[in-house]
Amino acid sequence: MPDVFDRIEWKVRDVFGEGPVCVHVGNVEECEIKRHPTYPKFRAEAISSGVRSAASSRLWESLIAMGRLSDLEGDDTWRLVILDCIVPCFRTTSTRISRDFRVDREELRSAMVATALEVWADTAAGVPPRHVRDRMVKAAFDVAWQLGNSSPSEYPTDDVEIYDGPDISGPRTSLKAASVIDLNFMRDADFVEQIRGERFGALFERLGHFDAVRFFHEEIRAGRRLGSVSKSKASGLHRYWISNPNHYYYASDLYPSYIGLREAASVMGIAESAARRLISAGQFPFPVARAGRSYRVSVRALMHFKDIPDAIVYIDDVENGALHARDDAA
Repeated sequence: MPDVFDRIEWKVRDVFGEGPVCVHVGNVEECEIKRHPTYPKFRAEAISSGVRSAASSRLWESLIAMGRLSDLEGDDTWRLVILDCIVPCFRTTSTRISRDFRVDREELRSAMVATALEVWADTAAGVPPRHVRDRMVKAAFDVAWQLGNSSPSEYPTDDVEIYDGPDISGPRTSLKAASVIDLNFMRDADFVEQIRGERFGALFERLGHFDAVRFFHEEIRAGRRLGSVSKSKASGLHRYWISNPNHYYYASDLYPSYIGLREAASVMGIAESAARRLISAGQFPFPVARAGRSYRVSVRALMHFKDIPDAIVYIDDVENGALHARDDAA
């Protein structure tokens, strides 16, 4: 009968299959490193490097960083990948404790996973990424032996029903769709949405970057790119039923997904060397991705840190705003 370890493995396999996986920025096409292993090969390497020396493994530092970044996006995929790369070392111990102490194995393994997730949440700040994996493993082993020496268990199997659905407890982002300006005094929601898009388009026109926006819009209209706003989110917009929902997108879609550490440090108002020290100490204010010897910073995470709202805009509104700005400048 499948247990929580099996369900974690199956869910991750459903996501990645046999295709390549990028642990540096999460997207093979956006990564500067062009060679990427398939998920089974990547998993085997992660398990092996964890056994050798998780504290010095760059692969695990990158893996932990991707887990933190996906947490900010409200996505549990990379957190499940981390668990999938850890639980193989739990199997033998859990089987032995279950046999020797006559403890239900499913209950035992559920407790180990639940404990590992608690450590994951507790180490979100102030703990260097290279130490997170070791702490998760140690805590899981500790609770397994405690469970073996005590009965009944305080960790019911229900604690891990989170793997049957997408809602896993943990850090959540407060980054929400919001206006790029304060329109709280306007009561007409349709008008607020329209003005927000027009001012966004006018800004890009005045900055001289609207050609990039126009190309982005052409890609969406041609169907080569879909709007990034989910149907559930778009359905809450007031013009959803009379507008093409695929023509809504987040303002951050026009920016690169990741930038270098030097650029990010400049936006934050600190030196790159100071940013590196904060990362090494596990005190950087948000997770960063690692690609080889360099670091990449998520633009959305940086926007969240700087309290820059990630507005939802509509194609026609943005283009109308650019047109108005062009007419005003003429």
